Amino acid sequence: MASTSTQALERAESLHLVTTPRRFFSVTRTLAVLLLILVSCLIFVPWQQTISATGQVTYLSPMDRPRAVEAPINAHIHHWHVMEGQRVKKGDLLVELTEIDIRYLDQRLLERLEAKKTALLNKKRALKNGIEALELQLEAQRKLAEYATPAAEGKVFQAKAKLAAAKQALYTARQNAQRFKQLVEKGLRSQRDLELVQMALAKAEAEMEMARREIEIARLSRGKIDAENQAKIEEVRVKLASQRRSLADVDHEILSLEIKIGNMKRRIEMRKVRAPMDGKVVRVLALGSGETVKQGDPLAIIAPAAHHQAVELYVSDYDAPLLSPGRLVRLQFSGWPAIQFSGWPAIAVGTFGGRIAVIDSVDDGKNRYRVLVVPDKEAIEAGRDEPWPTYPYLRPGTRAQGWILLNVVSLGFELWRRFNAFPPFVEPPSKPVKGKPL
Repeated sequence: MASTSTQALERAESLHLVTTPRRFFSVTRTLAVLLLILVSCLIFVPWQQTISATGQVTYLSPMDRPRAVEAPINAHIHHWHVMEGQRVKKGDLLVELTEIDIRYLDQRLLERLEAKKTALLNKKRALKNGIEALELQLEAQRKLAEYATPAAEGKVFQAKAKLAAAKQALYTARQNAQRFKQLVEKGLRSQRDLELVQMALAKAEAEMEMARREIEIARLSRGKIDAENQAKIEEVRVKLASQRRSLADVDHEILSLEIKIGNMKRRIEMRKVRAPMDGKVVRVLALGSGETVKQGDPLAIIAPAAHHQAVELYVSDYDAPLLSPGRLVRLQFSGWPAIQFSGWPAIAVGTFGGRIAVIDSVDDGKNRYRVLVVPDKEAIEAGRDEPWPTYPYLRPGTRAQGWILLNVVSLGFELWRRFNAFPPFVEPPSKPVKGKPL
């Protein structure tokens, strides 16, 4: 009996040694609950996919960005009218320049060009008056030719009529001479009568010849008058053409001179460099009086007064295909403390909202693409986001950190994607993305 009791006691003690302690049951339950919670988080907790990028503050419009005021001509600096930090209006005088080009050193060059133009205008006026006089002379000569031609034709007509009368008289004289010859042969007329008739016949023949010559002379006279009138007309035409050619030359000289005068006036204006816009002179690059500057050298830098803020971020060619205009962006500016949770941008503190406005089509030579981000006006106007700081608190060139928001996925999917080094998956939007961050 004793041995049996001893064996039973030893068996109970052995079972007690292999039995799991009660405190381990609580640990197991805790681990199971934690595992369940972890699995639930991986499945149900959302995660905002983002692309991180860095950049700087700029202005969206090129007209709003700081620009260098360049020297328009080769010159010496004569006098500065502004100082660094001074605000200027568009058209305000910044600096005066003095010429170094030998073609423009004459201080009275513009006055001399104007005087030459006045002389050419007077010459042009005289040529116009001469042309008008020649046109009147040409018209008068044409009328004279019109009047002289009928007179010459009348003389030819008179000569023809005289020739016809001479022909008739010659015919009559020949008939009389023939009859008187017969009568003399019959003894009815004396020889003296026949001689008188023959003398009359000779006179008729002479008058006939004279009438023919008068016709020729009248015709020649008419041709001479026509030729003289035509020669006078052509002479006036030649003078008129010469005057018109001279007028055209003068017009050409005036036009060339006006171009020179216009260029000279523009050159004088370029000696005074003025502000191209409203803004502030942030830096004077050229020194004081006497310094020589070349055309295109920067003289000063002016920052515009009005501007539309933007941020230029640079993303790699790996992430660029995932972006599209309209996507939301969270921004952190240098000098503005912020706390940003990549997967939960809605609980970030100190960041500002924006939207993608422009994505460059070509890289910057380093396989990076520039993305321009503008303020999210819709969220700002609705009160869901804070407006961006304004100038001078947020200046161009300030460093910026951006998180471009992509799709919302589960936490487990995001971990699986990152463990496998897969890129984020986004569906290309058919219109600008409009959504709220988590």
